[in-house]
Amino acid sequence: MLPLLGWLWVSFIQDPGLFLDWRLLVWIGAIAIVDLLPVQGSADTSFSLSFPIELSAALVYPPPVVALITLLGAADNRELKREIGPLKALYNRGQIAWSVALESYVFHQFADLETGAGLGGVQWWIVVPAVLAAALAGYLLNVLVVALYSRVQTGEPLTAVIRQMHVGVFGEFVISYTGLALFSVLVAISTETTGLWALVVFIAPLAFARQMFTRTHSLQEATTELTRRQAENEHQALHDSLTGLPNRMLFQQRLADAIDAARERHGRIAVILMDLDHFKEVNDTLGHHFGDELLKQIGPRLATVLRDEDMMARLGGDEFGILLPDLPEDQVAFSIAERLLEEMQTPVSVEGLALDVSGSLGIATFPTQSKNAESLLRRADVAMYAAKDAGGGYELYAPAMDQHSPSRLTLVSQVRPAMEQGEFEMYYQPKVRLTDGRVAGAEALIRWNHPERGVVAPDDFIPLVEKTVLLGPLTSYVMENVMRQWRAWADDGMAIPIAINLSPRSLLDRQLPENVGRLLERYSMAPSFLRMELTENFLMSDSARSNAVLSQLSQVGISLSIDDFGTGYSSLSHLKQLPIDEIKIDRSFVMDMHEDGNDYMIVRATVDLGKNLGLRIVAEGVEDRETFDRLADFGCDEAQGFYIARPMNLAEFGRWLSVRTPEAIVHEGAAAQTDLRAPVPDRLRAV
Repeated sequence: MLPLLGWLWVSFIQDPGLFLDWRLLVWIGAIAIVDLLPVQGSADTSFSLSFPIELSAALVYPPPVVALITLLGAADNRELKREIGPLKALYNRGQIAWSVALESYVFHQFADLETGAGLGGVQWWIVVPAVLAAALAGYLLNVLVVALYSRVQTGEPLTAVIRQMHVGVFGEFVISYTGLALFSVLVAISTETTGLWALVVFIAPLAFARQMFTRTHSLQEATTELTRRQAENEHQALHDSLTGLPNRMLFQQRLADAIDAARERHGRIAVILMDLDHFKEVNDTLGHHFGDELLKQIGPRLATVLRDEDMMARLGGDEFGILLPDLPEDQVAFSIAERLLEEMQTPVSVEGLALDVSGSLGIATFPTQSKNAESLLRRADVAMYAAKDAGGGYELYAPAMDQHSPSRLTLVSQVRPAMEQGEFEMYYQPKVRLTDGRVAGAEALIRWNHPERGVVAPDDFIPLVEKTVLLGPLTSYVMENVMRQWRAWADDGMAIPIAINLSPRSLLDRQLPENVGRLLERYSMAPSFLRMELTENFLMSDSARSNAVLSQLSQVGISLSIDDFGTGYSSLSHLKQLPIDEIKIDRSFVMDMHEDGNDYMIVRATVDLGKNLGLRIVAEGVEDRETFDRLADFGCDEAQGFYIARPMNLAEFGRWLSVRTPEAIVHEGAAAQTDLRAPVPDRLRAV
């Protein structure tokens, strides 16, 4: 600024007449008016359309005069609003004054508007290049000064500042710069020939240009906002709103891309599906707020154990998916699963409350387990539920886990025709009384003599049937066959209690007690001869509907038994409230009780518990004489296992039972006509 003022003072001393022309005030006013109506540019900057007027003045007046005009006329709204200080305002005015002075100097080096007479006399081939050169020189000086100032203030590279200045509307202004520069020639010549009224003529084009730039800026703002909203909507559509993690849609897209890439490179990938254990208890006990906070923390924490290229997503509820691309070997997936489980061992703090978290993980790999995304996800889901059934940890998918494989679905569709064609066969495994070895009853076990697959075990079709409407018909089929056979044995003097296995889902059938009673009446079977066994897991449901059905069955006189006792998580308080008559100790404890001290203590404690609750105790899995005798010493009531006899078909069991003397069979219930309970000196030996 000081050099500029010094130069102007020297120029005034040398030729005062140049600065005493009243028309200078008109030029100053015109520039000030236009400057106070700036156009909004990019990057929160604005620019003025006073450039053509300033250039016109540069064509008319020498450098010192046009510098004074610009110094006094250049205005900034921020000065009036006191958004910038006096020094900054003077710096801006000085910067523009020097640029316009340079324009005047460059132009007058090559041309002069006084050449020729009127507009027609101007030597355009000389004037036009001179104007363009002047405009370019002034523009470059202005840009350089602004960029240097910005670099000092922000520290950004000079090239980055210049590039930012030419984005959006400002770039369009530069494109229009040439046309406005040439138009300034007409204004300058007009003011020389017709007077200052030519400036008024220039107002209309300037107003139009300002309106154009304003609309362009509005369009740019609308486009930017639309782009921002589209990006935001896309992010929301592909990410979970609670955790911020990718959602199922994005996970499936990335999985499909990863499979395509692995297929091209002959590589391998893995998918891990994780479900938080007992998450429902957190929601039910502490409220959904705590559950949400837990999910917010667990996702980012687990993501820290993943590789950079791995991806973690929330698929819904408390289920998460993890994509592991570019696996060198399957062991890497196992290692990551182990690290995820280790990370969950540290409690999660939610509002000062430490919450223990565990999870069940299922793993499926490409191309070993599947060659497409949908099947890979489904099989990882199967493995996850297998891990959950196993009590947590992780499992790698295996076909044996999949209850919904095409072959098994085909199998379940053949259940109804199998009942109609008599393909199901009942096997019987006897139970004996430990005090004297007498036959105390038998358990009926279903087998399927499939015409193509041979003998199909219950575990291969019962879990599928339980999830279909075939459960009721199959249950009725078993009960009727067992009761019909019991009637035949009773007619031959061999009436023994028969136990059948009942699915916990059957307890949701309110018609079950009525159906059982009707069959008992049809075959004249006393209810005391029928026992129904349910697995211990049904106790966890604590369903009022199930309890009501149990009570009705008990009122009929049927004996109810808890099978596989000790493998579930039943509540003793719930157990004593139900009409249970018997518990069966699971074979996993009985088989090794004489070798494993823990199993020994569990069996003994279970016998004591059952006795204290007034229940009959049956031990499954008795496979040797030592176990048999030890259970008798504990006070266990009955035993069942290979030491006594394997499950037998109807003919085999009939022969096995027929060779027992009447004294070797315990007769109970109303159907017994003779007291055959005389003691037998020796205990039963293996048959």
